This record gives sequence, C-alpha cells and structure tokens, in this order.
Amino acid sequence: MTGRVLVGRPLAAGGLTDEYDAAVVGSGAGGLTTAVCLARQGRRVAVFEQHYTAGGYTHAYRRRGWEWDVGIHYVGQLTEREPVRVLSDYLTGGTLQWAPLGDPYDEYRLAGEAYQAPVGFSAYRSGLIARFPAERAGIEALFGLIGRCRAVLPTLALGRLTGPVVRRLARALRATAVPPQALRPARDVVEGLVRDERLRQAVLTPSALLLADSTARLPFFLLAVLFEHFRTGAWYPVGGSAAIARAMLEPIRAAGGEVFVRAPVARIELDGSRATGVVLANGTRVRAPVVVSAAGAQNTYRTLLPRQPDRSADRLDGMRRGFPFVVLFLGLDGDPAELGLPRHNLMVTDEDCDALFDGTGGRTSGYFFSFSCAKDPTWTTRHPGRSTGEILTYVRPELFEPFHGSRWRHRDPAYLALKAELTAQLLDQLHRQLPRTTGRVAYHELGTPLTAEHFAGWPGGSLYGLAKDVAGFGDGHRPGLADWLRPRTEIKGLYLSGQDCLAGGFLGAVTSGLLAAHEALDRAGRARLWAGLLRHGVRPRSTSSGRTPAVQER
Repeated sequence: MTGRVLVGRPLAAGGLTDEYDAAVVGSGAGGLTTAVCLARQGRRVAVFEQHYTAGGYTHAYRRRGWEWDVGIHYVGQLTEREPVRVLSDYLTGGTLQWAPLGDPYDEYRLAGEAYQAPVGFSAYRSGLIARFPAERAGIEALFGLIGRCRAVLPTLALGRLTGPVVRRLARALRATAVPPQALRPARDVVEGLVRDERLRQAVLTPSALLLADSTARLPFFLLAVLFEHFRTGAWYPVGGSAAIARAMLEPIRAAGGEVFVRAPVARIELDGSRATGVVLANGTRVRAPVVVSAAGAQNTYRTLLPRQPDRSADRLDGMRRGFPFVVLFLGLDGDPAELGLPRHNLMVTDEDCDALFDGTGGRTSGYFFSFSCAKDPTWTTRHPGRSTGEILTYVRPELFEPFHGSRWRHRDPAYLALKAELTAQLLDQLHRQLPRTTGRVAYHELGTPLTAEHFAGWPGGSLYGLAKDVAGFGDGHRPGLADWLRPRTEIKGLYLSGQDCLAGGFLGAVTSGLLAAHEALDRAGRARLWAGLLRHGVRPRSTSSGRTPAVQER
C-alpha cells in the first residue's frame, strides 16, 4: 500500500515478549538494515523506536492533509547490479520500487550562474570543459582522480570489520586502492587541480551542501563518493520515503520479530562485559544475546551504557558534531507541473559554499530545494491538485543554543520569533527561484535543530551525527578519531549501526547496517548473508515494474 506513512507497531498495542535473538535500538536505515539481514538468517529481532513511526530520517509525516518526507531526497547506484539496488532488493524482497529523477538529477545556482549535474562522468566532464575550456587539463585530472577513488569507501568499510584475514586484506587494499589525495581536504585537492574560482565552486558546492561541512575539512574521497554514487543517475522511492521502512518491516515480521514504535530504550543491560538485552523506558526488560545500537555513538556511550572502564565515552570529546539545520516544509495549491516544480534537486548559494561552515558567512548556508511531489509517480493520484516540498539550510550551532532544553510546543517566544525570521527568509528564496509558487503557499512549518533532536534523537540536531571530516578518517598515516567506532564494540554482544560507524546519508547508514549484521552473525550466517547478496548481483531478473525481484534464501 502506498497510502500509509506510519510504520511499526505501537508498544502499547502489545506483541512484545521478553526474549529475542537480537534487539535493535533505533529504526533508521542502518538499524533496519541490520534487523532485516539478521531476520533473513532466521533471527527473531525486536527493533525499538522512540518516535511514533519507524524509519529515522527516511520516515514521512502528514499534517492537515499534507505529506512530506524528512530526509530522503534521492538515492544513487540503483541501476541493475549496482550495490544499492542489490542491497535494496535483498532487504525488501524486491517490493521496494524506485523512480528515476531523470537527467539532470541536480541543478546548482551559484552566485547567479546555473549549472546542471548530468548523468554520467563523460557528460559531466564534457559540460565543465565546454564552460571552462582553459581548465581542460585540470578537469580531466579531477575526474581521473575521482575514478581512482572509486574503491576508497569499500576499502574503509572493510577496515572496520574484525578478524585477521579481513584486516590483512583491508591493509593490502588500502595500500593500492586509496590514493594519497583521497584523505586530504577536498578544497585543497581541487585548488591544486583547477585555478578558476567559479569552477572550484561548481565542483565543491554539492559536497558542502549535501555533506553539511566545509570542504576544507571534508576528505576528498567523500566528494568522489558523491560523483560515483550518482554517476548513473538518481532515484526516489515510489510511494514516498515511508515506503522504505514499510518494505523492510515485512522480512522482520516473517521471522517472528517486530518493529515497535513509541518504545524508547532507557539503557542497554550488561552482565559484566557482555550485553544481555535492553530496558525500555517503561521498565520492561527484554533479553537478547545480540544488541545493536543504531541510536548514534553519543546516545549509545553517554546515555544507554553505564560508564565503561575503557573510557569509550571520553573518546567522543574530541569529535565534532555535524552542523545542524532548519527545514521549511511547504504545502502548495496546485500540482507540480502547474507550479513548475522540478524533479531534480535545486541548490542555491550567493557566495562561497563554505562560508557558513568556516565561520566567515552569515547565520545560514546555501539552500537545498527538494519536491518529492514531482519525483514520486504516485503523488498526483494520491494528492491531486496539491504539492509539497522542503527547503533546507544549515545554521550555526550557537543560533539555537539559548533554547536548548526547552520542551516541544512549549518554546520561548524568542524561539518562535527566530523561526518566523528564518521562515520569511526561506519563503523569499522560494519565490525568487521558482516564481510560479508566489501566492500558492497554503501551509508551511519550520523544523529546527530542536525539532530534529526531539524526533530523531540526534544530539544538537545534526543531520549526519558526528562530523565526517579528515580528523575522523585520518590522513593515511595517523589513525582517525572515528576509527574506534566499529560495528563490533569492545562489549561482547553489542554492535553499532548507523551513520556514525562509517559515513553519512542513506548509503553510509545501510552500509554500516550490513557490516553490523556481518559481525553479529556466526560463520554460517555470514556465508548465507553474502551468498544471498551475491545471487542478487549476479542474476538479477528485471520485471515489467522495473525492479529486481528477490531471490529467496534457503
């Protein structure tokens, strides 16, 4: 069904037992990926979500008849045999369908100049060369380096696993597959290849606005990951972003498990140095020999666990949080075509894309526009004559600090005044960039870092949890600050999943979820897991719906 946006079973509705094969804290893409991978190996899994619906930043919500997604604006690598397609079909049995955004998949308006992101490296490279012919050599060198970084993220992911064979393989791959520029700041690398500042901004802006940090701190390989991730185009889930969690719910239930919502976890229970289950906020104890925390490193080590002798929580002190954001949810009268709403995403900045993140700009970054109503082929049938969209901008962390600790729906008048100012700013940008929306906004509401902290549980309201910067990944010679955040923790039976374990966004979350499942399974379970994924990659079978059906595991 494409009509439901609420996913999961309320804890008060019953169905909870006192023992499972695994307990997962948090139902974002990482937690659900781990849960499904375990369930497909016959494990009975209970997922606990504090929000009223499952999905984390992939969930959708409705207000007064309007419907929005909150974090999924597009996903790449979904053509046949690409990794995200293989994993999506494995996790959902092929029931989750994806609609292509078309070509281009992004548009950037940088200081009044428009750029488009076409599908394919060749088209992207040719477009930049046509615009900056004097920079041909630098552009070709840039795309050559991006191609050489193709294996960096898989290599780093492999390095997060345990076991002597895996570690040796990861070290060998790192020596051959990770060029030295990969772990250097993206801005430094790009400045070393091209001289034209407009071209630099055209190359760097997507990284800054999609990864929420200064390109002086983001490692170059993450810029390369974005290019590679969308090399064959971008897709949006058919039926809206809630379709992701909805499709992942069924395999968990088929193995006897459940996704419980309105079910906050108070703590992870330990017996000595082993995790033995969780205690819910209502006092209910749930036993499980495997506990997976997908609630973020700070929530895990500073809230859910007692203080550890190895002082794990102290390691977080030197790690930065990602930048917080505000997002304006829009309800518009008229269908997407009538209002001229693009299927592709639109990014707008009038200055250096790094200004906010470097502390040299104003209180907000550039703007990211997304209209799921134009991307989802079922939208006009489900919501005729209506459109919705989101405008996101990052903010300085201190902007909302005076209101930290206040309660939802009981905020200070100054907080409401700040929201009104930011709302007016974002509406002005909407009408400037898309003039046909003028006079058509029927409803709007602004989500702030406090909103994100309340509903998603991320400290400080970050979109990606801990910052994914060069300090976190290391420079290739010294270890990174985040190297210790591995799927297998020092506590037996406790595993980590989610964006803090590797990289941000949907790709980072589901990859970490897969790694956590690998670590939590025994040797036979791991073999079945990877064999199942391999079958989907080697023998996909296209259907008239454009999706690849599941291969059933035995």
